Amino acid sequence: MQSWLLLGILSNASYAISTSIDKYFMKYRYNPVTTNLFKMFFDGLILLVVGFLFFNLNLNLQLFLLSMILGIITAFSGIIYFTSLKVKEVEIVVPYFQSTELMLIFIGSLILFNEKINLYNGIGIALILLGIYTVLSKDGFQVPKLDRTILLISVIVVLHTIYSLLVKKLLFDVEPINLAIMMYFSTTIILASYILVSKKQRRLFDIKCSKIIVGSFFGALGTLLLYSALFVGNASKVYSLHGLQSVFLFIIASFLLTEKLYWHRLIGTLFIFLGIFFITL
Repeated sequence: MQSWLLLGILSNASYAISTSIDKYFMKYRYNPVTTNLFKMFFDGLILLVVGFLFFNLNLNLQLFLLSMILGIITAFSGIIYFTSLKVKEVEIVVPYFQSTELMLIFIGSLILFNEKINLYNGIGIALILLGIYTVLSKDGFQVPKLDRTILLISVIVVLHTIYSLLVKKLLFDVEPINLAIMMYFSTTIILASYILVSKKQRRLFDIKCSKIIVGSFFGALGTLLLYSALFVGNASKVYSLHGLQSVFLFIIASFLLTEKLYWHRLIGTLFIFLGIFFITL
């Protein structure tokens, strides 16, 4: 198995666990902004400790300034993401988010990085689009209704597409661990500033940090593995593996989060998985 493929699979498994914990926070009405703030801080802290122990870190002012762009995108897309999890089942939000984002990143990678496409990749795109349709349809194979949550997720998709392509470009010159650490701490600074300006700091400590640390561990691990996969592989192939989160999340949401099981969503998730298989050929 190629290194980028193994790293990508492990990354998405880790992200799926982290996302499921995120859903737990929103189910119990945790504040999206403060939850995201603590999660970003602990993500960065965990990677900083790992970096000191196992890597040669090179954190500098130039990297910090570049990472602030990533931090702004991550902070505001995170706020919208957590808000959407409060009103939609996780197996709807994430498959739509991941699959639509994948399409835009796939096209962007072809344009910006001159990556190649073949017939199998085209089949994969079609299958993923079909998967999006079925996963979004709550009452069977019907056209999904456009609502506030879908609009919010669409905004996240655009922001994350910009973020993902920028990360790949930066990783031509920066080691994955360094970029990940600076991105998380930049995001923390942006979120803390937002809380202070909007005067929402009164609920800053009204959360259980122990649970956030668990989610942060898997989130930080997922980011490090993803950046490492991007460091050695093509963006169009690595990011296509994001659809694997749909498979992992469908299982977690249905059997661990005890959300209602819809079999047509399982079919849609499998379409996404099959589409990813063709894209990686």
